[in-house]
Amino acid sequence: MKRQSKIAGAVTVLAAAVMLASGNVSAEDKAPPVPVPKTGATKSYAKGDDGEYQAGVAWPKERFTVDKAGETVTDNLTGLMWPKNLNHAHKDMVWADAVAFCRQLDLGGHKDWRLANVRELQSLSDWNEQIAMVPKDHPFTGVPAMMAWSSTTCAKDTNSYWYVRTDGYVGHQRKEDTQWPGVIPVRGGVAKDGNVIAKGILPVAKTGQTQSYAPGDDGDLQMGVPWPNPRFTLDKSGECVTDNLTGLTWAKDGNYLRTMNWYEAIDYCENLELGAFKDWRLPNVKELQALPDYSVGMPGEPFVNTLRVDGASGYWSSTIFAKFMHPGVVLGQGYVSKGGMVCKEPVWPVRGGTLNPVKKPAEPAKEPEKK
Repeated sequence: MKRQSKIAGAVTVLAAAVMLASGNVSAEDKAPPVPVPKTGATKSYAKGDDGEYQAGVAWPKERFTVDKAGETVTDNLTGLMWPKNLNHAHKDMVWADAVAFCRQLDLGGHKDWRLANVRELQSLSDWNEQIAMVPKDHPFTGVPAMMAWSSTTCAKDTNSYWYVRTDGYVGHQRKEDTQWPGVIPVRGGVAKDGNVIAKGILPVAKTGQTQSYAPGDDGDLQMGVPWPNPRFTLDKSGECVTDNLTGLTWAKDGNYLRTMNWYEAIDYCENLELGAFKDWRLPNVKELQALPDYSVGMPGEPFVNTLRVDGASGYWSSTIFAKFMHPGVVLGQGYVSKGGMVCKEPVWPVRGGTLNPVKKPAEPAKEPEKK
């Protein structure tokens, strides 16, 4: 295996302890505020995919803790607190009412609930599961049948909000549409003023949204770990960019004009030599999800040729949708959808992070059988 496990630092002593137990720390590594956690994927479909490398900080053995009253659940990975019954709200609720409902919620002795933003909802996802919204053996009841509102407004269409679907899709829908959405309140995390309400191993970062469209929405509260300034640093070679938020290194060229199928994308990254590095790989879905600024889309400078808000296609991830047996594709705005393995999509190589390759080599690449 050509990869070397690198561990980014963490924002708390507990985080550092967990990460030190996961691999080797390079002296040159600068501790990022929010390293990327694992996706949950464990099955490999091609050498070099997410199931093989399982990149990301490991989840705690006890992922969730239910309070004594049985009303709330704390995620020990992020430190966020969720209702045990995830879907509290009545049907036929529009987006603004969902935001207001969560602000007025009194549950488990707490009155500081809010509608979860899109990054907070994504933090629960387990890409090893067909119902990817929540991890296996979760303690929740009332998991939405189809999808959940977020408090984050779509930058391209401010009359729409971002939702997270139960199968892992991320998209946007009109704020007046009452069909399907579940309302998932959350509390904890890092407040706009930097006050830490509750912290876990890997607290969730801000979405980047600063414009508010309703009291208590994402742009109003701006919950999450602040981004470093600068967020991105171009290296001396001029070919690689480090994300100072996650610690990951990306190719400067977003490569949106060069498309290939999924197997070619993995092979391209596995054999890439760029900026004197040879340990590039195809990013998993959570690594790609960490890139967008939800006020504008994918980052611009110092990158070039990246898919921005109006990008029609999306970047291949190394992660397979468990429900559909197709790879996840992350578009410029932050959409997550699936792509056929023979479809042509752009590729954005990444390196670094915490790697845990399986001991046995992956089986020869072949398209998974559809269920």
